[in-house]
Amino acid sequence: MARLFFALWPNEEVRKELGKISNQFKDENLRLTKNSNLHITLVFLGEVPEQDKAELIEKVNSIKGNPFSLTLDSIGHWKKPGILWIAPETTPDALDDLVMQLQSIIKQQGLNIDERPYKPHVTIARKVKQPTIPKEKFHIPWSVISFALVVSRSLNTGVEYHVLQEWNLQNKVLLTTQSGY
Repeated sequence: MARLFFALWPNEEVRKELGKISNQFKDENLRLTKNSNLHITLVFLGEVPEQDKAELIEKVNSIKGNPFSLTLDSIGHWKKPGILWIAPETTPDALDDLVMQLQSIIKQQGLNIDERPYKPHVTIARKVKQPTIPKEKFHIPWSVISFALVVSRSLNTGVEYHVLQEWNLQNKVLLTTQSGY
């Protein structure tokens, strides 16, 4: 079994800009997301058997997507789960379409997904009680050319995410295959 999710995995430039914003909260009583774990979840799967994982990867190879741009320009806090997030104010149609295609494939395979409405965001901190939201505006442009299947591992040092596979939206090919997870 592996704890899996599909995600948009930021490049180093986007990751660096996200880190600058999240570092503004170091003095608050919260748990910052490791810079290496920052991402936008597309679909969370939870625990998936190895056989289902292999079948899912094969089916996802058929996704028809297009590259798109989004701008991370909004920051907020969900009180009940204690999440501090950064998100795009507007969601590109291509992102919604990618999520719908993934959800369809996952449901066809008989796996469960979260049925709540999709809200793309980057979780920058957890266990947030009452954050001081910065007043200055920010715009983090993100050219999305791929998406990834990611495994979540709980370790003594905290949670770590590792990209298992990545698909390129520009030329519809599998970018990476990593084993060992």
